[in-house]
Amino acid sequence: MLSRPRRTEIAIVAWGALTFAALLASFSAFRPVRDALVLDGNPDDIPWLFTMTFVAVAIASPAWSAVLARRPKRRVVPIAFHVFAACALVFAYLVYEAIDPRTVGRVFYVWASVFNLFVVSVFWSLLADLLGPATARRLYGPIAAGGTVGAFVGPLLTKLLIAHVTVAGILVMSAVLLELAVIGAWRVRLAGELLEPELALPDPPAPSGALTGLREVARSPYLAAIVGYVLCTACAATFMYLEQAGIVHAGLSGRQARAEFFASIELWTAAATLLVQLVVAGPLITWLGPGLVLLVLPIAQAVGITALAVAPSLTVLAIAMTVSRTATHGLTRPARELLFTVVDRDSKYHAKNAIDTVAYRLGDFGSSWLHTGLVALGAGSAAVVIASVPLVLVWVTLATVLGAGFRRRAKETIS
Repeated sequence: MLSRPRRTEIAIVAWGALTFAALLASFSAFRPVRDALVLDGNPDDIPWLFTMTFVAVAIASPAWSAVLARRPKRRVVPIAFHVFAACALVFAYLVYEAIDPRTVGRVFYVWASVFNLFVVSVFWSLLADLLGPATARRLYGPIAAGGTVGAFVGPLLTKLLIAHVTVAGILVMSAVLLELAVIGAWRVRLAGELLEPELALPDPPAPSGALTGLREVARSPYLAAIVGYVLCTACAATFMYLEQAGIVHAGLSGRQARAEFFASIELWTAAATLLVQLVVAGPLITWLGPGLVLLVLPIAQAVGITALAVAPSLTVLAIAMTVSRTATHGLTRPARELLFTVVDRDSKYHAKNAIDTVAYRLGDFGSSWLHTGLVALGAGSAAVVIASVPLVLVWVTLATVLGAGFRRRAKETIS
């Protein structure tokens, strides 16, 4: 018979995987539609959308810190899911009634970009708060795999249902999935507080404000290194995304063809990521620690950007995007989330959210305009590859620094 701690760990994995699956299914269900809609216009407008997204998260993250200052942190996570579910229903109504489609489409793109980072960030904040580093090493891989199942199911449901329920129906489905995540987060909190009572102390509101997250980052070299890693991740991902936009806009005509292409990439990515998470991620993180695992993504992105510069085709794009996203979600996501298990509670909620949203979208914002400038100067894809070289070098250095910092902090936590 299984011991009580083991049964509790299984419950955390089961409910955590279900919650993460619901969150990613909710987003990935409408992501192909979002990416296809933005290509109805000029791909050169995408940096402006990234700019608006950065402004939106720069407002949302301090607002989230202000909310955390007034309510117990663990209990406020489901509230964030409720708010985004309500927004999804509002967009469903606007889309169904065809109210100013162009404006609604742009606002929806920005909202969806905030949604993706925000709900995932607050979910992992809850896990980092409930689990110590030793437990997290064992459980993060299977929980992340649950999210991958959701990332597979979401676009699959879109492909099967969109002809019958339209985009508005997909958005309603996303809202329902978010409400399912509310139930899952509640059960994860209950199980986590049973598993590690010393980490499950009451979390009353602490004196803090809207800029608490930014102040935490400024005071901690460890958190600043995480910011640097996230900025590098965002920059490389944005370079790939803009190359993708140009190739797909030129190679495929029509919203449906583009949506189906993007959905196919999502499905291949989800299948590959699930395999990596179930077979590779757990043992690698346990044996090597997060630092070495974080080195995989810079290498994958460097190869992908170079391949697109040499052979900018739909086939090469599909392979490059699948490999880079598999590295991101299969290995980097659980490894990077593990870094937050060795910081204090305020950093797990305030600083983590600022890093996952503001820092990431700052990287999008800056690199999108850098890419635009290189193209405007006639430098083309070759310049993007050259610009990626120092980026990758800094990225690899930060991964090494973070690995050492995590090991030192983990030993201090145990002692």
